[in-house]
Amino acid sequence: MLANRKNKGGRPKGTPDGYTAAAIEPIRKRAKEDAERIVTIMAKENEIDDVYAIEALRAAVEIMREPGQNRDRLTAARMVLDFTKTKPAAKSEVTIGKAEAFLESLLVATPEEEQIEDGQET
Repeated sequence: MLANRKNKGGRPKGTPDGYTAAAIEPIRKRAKEDAERIVTIMAKENEIDDVYAIEALRAAVEIMREPGQNRDRLTAARMVLDFTKTKPAAKSEVTIGKAEAFLESLLVATPEEEQIEDGQET
């Protein structure tokens, strides 16, 4: 909408609704400082060594800390979680593991069954 204006008045491009350029500047500066500090801690805890991954994480945290559209902030939050947290295992994997353990227990012969197979009964 801002790009279609005939006159050049109003808030500049990239400034969220309800803020002027002067009002948003200190908020963005504070968000950038917070992002630097937060990402440094996250990179150490999660052993992230890739420079590009750290830069992407910093940008995502910065977007999360600034006022803006909820959709953008949620997308950034999802990206941060993908970097830092492992996704939980599906329940089907647990069920498969139990089934495999059950089948293995059926295949393991007891000493009595081994004697019967050898032709010796007790």
